[in-house]
Amino acid sequence: MSVKRPPRKSDWRQRMPLLLKTIAIGAVGGALFTWLNTPLPWMLGALAFTSISALGGAKLYLPPDLRRVMMIVLGVLLGSAFTPHLLDQIGAWPWTLLGMLVFVVVGGGLATLFLMRVGGMDGPTAFFSAAPGGLSEMILIGPTMGADERQIALIHATRIVMVMLILPPAFRIFSSYVPPADLGSGGSIVGTELLDLAILAACGVVGAVVAKRLRFPAWQMTGPMLFSAVVHVGGITAARPPYEILAVAQVIIGAGAGARFAGIGWNQLARPMVLSAITTAGLVVLAYVFALVMGAATGLDFRGILLAYAPGGFAEMNLIALSLGIEVAFVAIHHTARIFLVVLLATWLSQLFWKRPRTPSPQEAD
Repeated sequence: MSVKRPPRKSDWRQRMPLLLKTIAIGAVGGALFTWLNTPLPWMLGALAFTSISALGGAKLYLPPDLRRVMMIVLGVLLGSAFTPHLLDQIGAWPWTLLGMLVFVVVGGGLATLFLMRVGGMDGPTAFFSAAPGGLSEMILIGPTMGADERQIALIHATRIVMVMLILPPAFRIFSSYVPPADLGSGGSIVGTELLDLAILAACGVVGAVVAKRLRFPAWQMTGPMLFSAVVHVGGITAARPPYEILAVAQVIIGAGAGARFAGIGWNQLARPMVLSAITTAGLVVLAYVFALVMGAATGLDFRGILLAYAPGGFAEMNLIALSLGIEVAFVAIHHTARIFLVVLLATWLSQLFWKRPRTPSPQEAD
């Protein structure tokens, strides 16, 4: 899967029918999953329907900028879950953060070896494909070190989709998790005060701008989340984004993940999907073991540690935490730290082992 440059503004009008079709397919999937009362119904339904449509040959399109806007909304929602008693629990976090560093190194190292020895990948491609997190960062840094951008994107996209489809149902089956009817929102937009909406909007816009300028990882979520957390912990407002906006945001994010597979045939996807499935399963099992150990050592909620270590997307894992009533701040901060670690380690190690981009051999050039 190649990563295309964002279309020019003039192209967006031409692609509007594709965009509307993509959103419509996602919305139908979300509505069906809501009727079935599944976890994160609008996101998982949109993901499932658009993925199946894309792999079936349908042309889909969802601009990255639209997805970023919706991630800002989710960032504000996650920040609203931060509570004043957060400081009472923060003492044990350094140990779980240290455990996460070990998890990233061990998990990433084992996955890299597997992709090289079994998958037959070259070192840079295996390394950037195995990194447990940071899809956007890996497909930006990897090619500069000679890695295969298409392989990295395919394996990471498959990993994120797998984790999204595995963990919520697993919590439903094994933890008797019942999805909240309102997605953890503040109710309908009809009953929300205009002042509260303005405060939430300001958290989203200002937080995103500041985080982008400071080059925060996943800035479109971390910035709004931090600003929203300050506002809610400080008691300025207790409002959360309305249900209707959250449903739209989940459809866009789910459809955006599914649309990544547009234009890819099953024959192209089969091998990367199998390799990604094996490495993802290994990372999830490893995260489970680490969560058991760290939970026993610190007394913290095993479920929260598992979500914090799970190699899934920042938005998805935090939304699951919110739905489960798990401390969102714990999961969010650990995922933010994980992205920092993955990017820093990937940059440093790639420069250590592959100082120059790999040049193709004469046979590859032919």
